[in-house]
Amino acid sequence: MQLSDSLVQAEAALQALSAALVGTDAGAIEARSADLRDAFMSLAVLSQQHMRSGQALDAGLQQRIDAVGSQLGPLREQLARASAMTGRKVSTLLPAQSGSPTYDALSGRAPRTSPARIYRSAS
Repeated sequence: MQLSDSLVQAEAALQALSAALVGTDAGAIEARSADLRDAFMSLAVLSQQHMRSGQALDAGLQQRIDAVGSQLGPLREQLARASAMTGRKVSTLLPAQSGSPTYDALSGRAPRTSPARIYRSAS
């Protein structure tokens, strides 16, 4: 695979993840994230091989690589915002778990702070 082909894949994966973030399909976001990771790993390996060969990158290819790299920061922030929103949605749907087990309050006993009997002999 050529470096330019790998760059095309990375650009396409970046656009696909950006489009997936607009939607609400978590599976699509996860799949596009994996595609982007794979595309960037391939791009990194090929660019290292290209640098080791001693050949200089042409200006157009270098500009495209820089442009793709500059899009990663905002995309990372967008993913962080989506993750925070998901966390808030989950916290509104699921109540916070109390410190004691569910039925301890009904038993009238104080909650246990020591390990279970099965583990006492091991310590």
